[in-house]
This record gives sequence, C-alpha cells and structure tokens, in this order.
Amino acid sequence: MSEKRIGYYDQNWQEYDGWYNSHPAIYQSELNVLKKTIPSGVGLEIGVGTGRFASLLSARFGLDPSFHMLKLAKERGIEVVQGVGEDLPFKNESFNFILIVLTIWLVDNPLSLLKEAVRVLKRKGVLILGILDRESSWGKFYEQKAAKSQFYKAPHFFSPKEILQIFRDISVEFKAAFQTLLQPPPDIKNTEKPVKGFGRGGFVVLKAIKE
Repeated sequence: MSEKRIGYYDQNWQEYDGWYNSHPAIYQSELNVLKKTIPSGVGLEIGVGTGRFASLLSARFGLDPSFHMLKLAKERGIEVVQGVGEDLPFKNESFNFILIVLTIWLVDNPLSLLKEAVRVLKRKGVLILGILDRESSWGKFYEQKAAKSQFYKAPHFFSPKEILQIFRDISVEFKAAFQTLLQPPPDIKNTEKPVKGFGRGGFVVLKAIKE
C-alpha cells in the first residue's frame, strides 16, 4: 500500500470507523456472510483497520499500517501489529486462518498480498477473502466513487472469477463462496441472510484451503 494512501486512512480513521455506524444493515450483512467461513484456531486479519470484523470473527491478531486504527482495534481486544500485507512480519505456517476483508483493492500488489497470506497459513489452513464484486451493481457504484475520492481510490477491483484464477496460482483450493448485498446501492434498509455462490450479491466471501 502506498505511503499516501496509508497517510490518508491514518488521518481519517474516525470517518472510516463511523461509516459502519451509519450503515448498520450493510455491516451486519457482511458479518453474517463472513461468519459462514470462519474456522477454529488462531486467526489473523490482514488490513484489520479499527477491528470491526476481527473482534467479532474470532481473529486474535490484526495487522494494519495505520497507527491510529490499530489503537482502536487494540481497544476492541485485538493483538495488533503494525505492518503491510505484502511483507508480513510472521513466521511461515503461523495461523489456522487468514481473513482479508476488502483490503485487496487497496494494496499496490494484490498477488504479493495473497502469496504472503498463504506463506503464514498452516497446512490445511483457511484463507477467507471478502471482496466487492466488480461486476455487480455495488462494484460499479464504488468504481465510480473511486475515481473521485481518496477514501475509496484503489488500483483494481476484482470479480470472483478473477480471484479463483489467482487461487489456482498460489496453491490454495477453493472450497466455498457466499454472497450478500443483493439489494441495490448505495445502502440497504434490512440485514440480509447469506446466500451460497456468487453472481447476485455485491459482497462476496471466498473460502480456500492451503494445499
């Protein structure tokens, strides 16, 4: 992740965290679909931010480059480490599961991020990746916002099919996909239940196992 983007999120951490309070149905729907994939064991969230997901998904550790976000994540009970996902400060095969929620569209080298995640996963460990589907109405909505806003600006959005291709290149076996945000953007009124597969929802969670 670029220094400019890190600085932006570090300065605007309160705005970032407050977004979840302003969009409770989106937040709860995303939590619901992520919960379908969380295994037991020691977990790490890469791009933990303020700990909104890790604290409720049994991820004991959280990594992020933003100092101020990590302070809040620590208050939410996460054991925090400052760093970037493309160069993880952990030994090989350290974790039972790795959680990456939306962070992939903020990094400069997504492939390096995923390779590092696999490196620190134990054998048969679980990689859980949450993305906005680029081909969905939500993906298109945020691509438009990305062109105008530093908050959302990102190098690349992905479709689930693109992620599945990457999985084949990094020695993980795809196991399951779940989706939510079937209602149209920019917000939803009611919390949604997870739906299997992808192609209908804006937020997709892909689960893979390290070979």
